[in-house]
Amino acid sequence: MDDSVSKIDDTGSKMDDGRSFADFFAEEIAPGLPELEEARKERLRASYTRAAGLAFVIAVVAGIAVAWSGQILLAVLVAVAGLLAGFYFVRAPGRKHRAALRDLVVEPLRRFLGGIEYHRDPGKGFELSRFTSSGVITGFNRVKLEDLIVGRYRDTDFRMVEARLRQSRRSSGKHKSRKVFSGLLCEISVPRAFSCSVLLVADKGSLGNWAVDLLRDKLTNLSPVPLDHEAFEERYQVYSDQPDEALVLLQPAFLDSLLAITNMVGRKALNCAFMDGRFLIAIPQDRNLFEIGRLHRSLDHAEEDVRRLAAEFTLPHRLIDTLHGERPALGL
Repeated sequence: MDDSVSKIDDTGSKMDDGRSFADFFAEEIAPGLPELEEARKERLRASYTRAAGLAFVIAVVAGIAVAWSGQILLAVLVAVAGLLAGFYFVRAPGRKHRAALRDLVVEPLRRFLGGIEYHRDPGKGFELSRFTSSGVITGFNRVKLEDLIVGRYRDTDFRMVEARLRQSRRSSGKHKSRKVFSGLLCEISVPRAFSCSVLLVADKGSLGNWAVDLLRDKLTNLSPVPLDHEAFEERYQVYSDQPDEALVLLQPAFLDSLLAITNMVGRKALNCAFMDGRFLIAIPQDRNLFEIGRLHRSLDHAEEDVRRLAAEFTLPHRLIDTLHGERPALGL
């Protein structure tokens, strides 16, 4: 069992429900699964049928193109265009299955986890300005946000969103696009008042840190903050405009807990900041989070998948525990 969900089950502090996760799943999710599983199998067959039909049409059209023009290159171009055009068509059953499973799961899970808000489309519900002005995330001009989570835990409010940020530009007449960040952005109100700004980033070695020092000084006017924590300093560099106040925020218990979170998500370090009464953190992830329901995956695995989703939804709870100086439950 996922440790984070085990903690949720045992403490009851992260939800008002009182039931275990197993009871919740059996009562609110499991009854809807048989019908959805039959629909999944039908959609899977439809996906295969569409793929076969698309391949047949492309082959016929490409053959006609060769017979008409005698050029193999034209046939290749026709095939590529057909594949691109048919990609959305073939994947439509999978999108319908994921949407149907999300409709079954998310609303009950939202209530079970203490009434957190969930918005598939964040709209204007998440502001990136603190992340850019703090230096946590920089250098992007294209933004895609989805899956916004808003809530309170231990009298502390939080917002978390899945973000894909890219830098696009034209060079020598060609359009180039580079991924800047893909993963979770989370901001949390800090339990204690502070006026300083603090930035925590990965240690990049002496030469890399020198370059970062120059960049951060131009962006935020921050100075390095030495810490008496060898394990943390091996992986992080810390900057602040008020180093003495920053040390009050960066207590050993917090540093230990942040290292535990960092290990939990499999990273050397995570870009973080304290700014304007908030704690900001960027958690890179390669996979698409908050998604369950692959068309080729039987719903016999649904409980396992929903447990994972619950662990992802409650990541802000573990970060808030970290701000209170407690080691978070592991498992994402």
